[in-house]
Amino acid sequence: MKNETKGIAPLIIAVVVIVVAAGVGVGAYVVTRGGGGGTSGGNGNIGDATSLSFDVAATVGEQSVSYTFKAKDLGSTNAKLRVDMTTAGTTIGYIINGALQKVWVSYGGTWTELPGEYSTQWSTWDATLSGYETSLAGWTSGTYTSPDGSVTISNVQVNPTLADSLFEV
Repeated sequence: MKNETKGIAPLIIAVVVIVVAAGVGVGAYVVTRGGGGGTSGGNGNIGDATSLSFDVAATVGEQSVSYTFKAKDLGSTNAKLRVDMTTAGTTIGYIINGALQKVWVSYGGTWTELPGEYSTQWSTWDATLSGYETSLAGWTSGTYTSPDGSVTISNVQVNPTLADSLFEV
């Protein structure tokens, strides 16, 4: 069993790099493109949110990525993030839990804790979330679309009730 674990560790690290690169890349892309706007059906002010949920669909170059982003207890040391992403036909889950100071990644349906990665991963994903908050600052409702149409943020929910179990394995 130990040999299997050693073989899995590099794969999990590679997955983390892909997840972070995709999330940060799309977040940065949305921020630098600006613009967009809402159409209908939203519910609030992003800047005042203590919890958020939204979907992202993006095409950057040849790569398409879609994910659901959920955040809870924003603005506190107990903040929690969850990203469920699909890219290149692969589904990846990612949880950062500030209350527990833990990070997990799921690849192929198996969750693996990444010990010692909390600070690094929180810093990276918090910056990504800040990018989305900046892009949605003028959002009041509906779907945000970047001016070139390559990034869409939809199903935006401000202050939804999110169960703690979403942020634990």
